[in-house]
Amino acid sequence: MTQGHPPAAGWPPPGNADPRYGAPPPPAQPAPWGPPPQAPKSRRGLWIGLAAGALALAVCAGAAVGVGLSLRGDDEDGPAPKAAAGANGVTVTDAELTGLLDRHSQALAAKDLDGYLAAFDPARKELIAGQTQLFRNLGKLPLSVARYETIEKQGRVSDAFGQGVTFQLDVSFVHQLDGFDMAPVAEWYRWTIVREGKDAPIRVTAVTGAPAGGNGDSKTVYYPGPWDKWQDIHVERTPFALIITDAARADVARRYAPAVDKSVTSNLAVWRANAPPEPVSDKFVVTLAAGKEEMTSLYRIGTEKATEAGYSVGMVAAERKDGRTTIGGTRIVVDTRDRYFTRSGGDNDAHMVLRHEIAHSLMTPRTDPAAVDEFSKLDEWVVEGFAEYIAFHGRPLSASDRTAQALQLVRNGWNGTLPSNGDWEKSGLLTFHYWLGHTAMNHLAEKHGEPKLFRFVEAVYGGTPTDRAARDVLGVSLDEFQAGWADYVRELAG
Repeated sequence: MTQGHPPAAGWPPPGNADPRYGAPPPPAQPAPWGPPPQAPKSRRGLWIGLAAGALALAVCAGAAVGVGLSLRGDDEDGPAPKAAAGANGVTVTDAELTGLLDRHSQALAAKDLDGYLAAFDPARKELIAGQTQLFRNLGKLPLSVARYETIEKQGRVSDAFGQGVTFQLDVSFVHQLDGFDMAPVAEWYRWTIVREGKDAPIRVTAVTGAPAGGNGDSKTVYYPGPWDKWQDIHVERTPFALIITDAARADVARRYAPAVDKSVTSNLAVWRANAPPEPVSDKFVVTLAAGKEEMTSLYRIGTEKATEAGYSVGMVAAERKDGRTTIGGTRIVVDTRDRYFTRSGGDNDAHMVLRHEIAHSLMTPRTDPAAVDEFSKLDEWVVEGFAEYIAFHGRPLSASDRTAQALQLVRNGWNGTLPSNGDWEKSGLLTFHYWLGHTAMNHLAEKHGEPKLFRFVEAVYGGTPTDRAARDVLGVSLDEFQAGWADYVRELAG
């Protein structure tokens, strides 16, 4: 599975994927559920570091609250636009762009299709069709916030000789799903802007996702959303979820709606019995993909094909809260064509996938971007072990398909240490490491109690180093905890 999070310098959301819910591993390794998956690249690196994402978000937040941005295009008060303002000059000012986006936002709010399409070149039939589709899809969502704002412009916005200008405008779609997002979040588009002559209108001639900076595993920033990807979306509203899928697969959304709600209520029951009495989201956005190609291109354009059966993406808030960058919401994506949804007993497997991803989505808002330099610095055994623990809560360890082969690996000689992030995806041991994380949480709960388990995990998510969290919450050093856990695992192996 994957837990996703904020992006970096230009961003893509990060992720936490659990291979157990992905393509099965080779026969030699402890299998998750059926034939295991090839070990994908760094699970935590699926997207980009939390701190870098926070910085990128700060730029977006600046736009959202009206802070001036550093634009790479010409400054409207600089020499080029002034020269272009002559008799034959062509220029596009920041004020014009702001007006264009304001009118676009107002048309969406007013459900005015003609007004929404007014920004786009009417000669570009495919573009008009695509934006019409987007307008209609957005109309199916419970949007309490929906506005378009400038991130930055790139290219020459003025020409003193009347030749016309073409440049790129990166646009933030700031939106909030009512009842599901704690704060507005942002998806980034890149618009191609054209003005052919001095008195010509400003036209948008192309729209795509704004490219993410850095070396993350997404080429874009939370793009495409389901509303961009599918010609027609189906939105299934339940008491605990907003389920989105291709309208052609509406029956699949209806089929899994009870499983989603059951998974949410199960997780919330465990959470409320043990977690600190702080506000927690009780409603989740779940997108149903059909195959790995779709998994690779929902809320991201992955640089590598997805292997997991589910992932959770943390959405950075578009505005700062009390001067701090926070998580505004999450998006869960599952592949309903994965074997865990389709094989015999698949409904039970589906609950495991959903509960694991919901566990990530419950904990992700606890992340403090200022304290956690990079999401990749959170220990995998804590993050994934906790999600596994919640997914199997109330069931014996034997319920996990990993257990039999994992116990054999312990019997064959095991070093008794918690897996490091550097070794997490070591060839042939990835699913074993998930199992070790699961048993670490089991042992912690048995020895220290579930309330302390939740406090420990929350402290780690909040940026406390794991060794210090062990001392502060459990009252033992991490080495002492590890020694006791290693004895516990060896006893399991008999």
